Amino acid sequence: MSQGYIQEVFSSFQGEGAAIEGSCYGLRQIFIRFSGCPLALGVHGTKGCIWCDSPKSWGSTPKKCLVETKPGSQIFKEIENPVTSNDILNMVKNLTSKDLHSISFTGGEPLFQESFLEKTIELLKLNGYNIYLETAFTDNFEYLEKIAENLDYACVDVKDRTAEAALNWEKLIEQELLMCKILKNSGTKVFAKTVITKSSKDEDFEIIARNCGEIGVPIVIQFVSPTAGSKVEKPTWSQINNFTQIAGKYLPADKIGISIQMHKAVEIL
Repeated sequence: MSQGYIQEVFSSFQGEGAAIEGSCYGLRQIFIRFSGCPLALGVHGTKGCIWCDSPKSWGSTPKKCLVETKPGSQIFKEIENPVTSNDILNMVKNLTSKDLHSISFTGGEPLFQESFLEKTIELLKLNGYNIYLETAFTDNFEYLEKIAENLDYACVDVKDRTAEAALNWEKLIEQELLMCKILKNSGTKVFAKTVITKSSKDEDFEIIARNCGEIGVPIVIQFVSPTAGSKVEKPTWSQINNFTQIAGKYLPADKIGISIQMHKAVEIL
């Protein structure tokens, strides 16, 4: 029986994305936050994105998992890790509400726990749930192709250089854009999300936008949400205005959007 490590499971609303194909922005989801992130564990020579909003999920084997007791209650109980795919199914059934749209696998990095993720997705699909994957990295492209047939929606976080997620930024985004291509070719409704800051550069974003245009994947430009004590600054309106017009050189208007982290703005999970 497949087992894995989960940080938390809860019901809320997708707070990232825009009015583009693949986005589930504003829709009710059950979030399954996986533990472990290869970008934070030195795969690309860094200690993780400098503005990561879930650093608690970097650890690979937490002893406890927090599970919401009722949809939207924000009341949690602790259970022991690791959990099984059947455990996840039971949690999801308990949190299923009439307005549920899909199940979000987020992290950390869900693709870090390959066997557990695959079995859990298969089980949830057999029980009629739609699947939404939030991911930033894998270099196991054969694995991604294998599970993609069971994915309905996907968001690939294509890292801006200012995230400092890799010493070799060009190689990282090449891998992330290949992930977008694999998912699109599988029939998954996928989009790229790029978080930008005041330090983000036109020329870097243009590389991402041009590649998204070449593979026909929509792009969402997201304002960074600085954490307490962070020196990271939000982008200016001038930057947002300019970046969307850069994207317009490579993508049609209905494949370009901007996003803030809505769930943080309205203070929900």
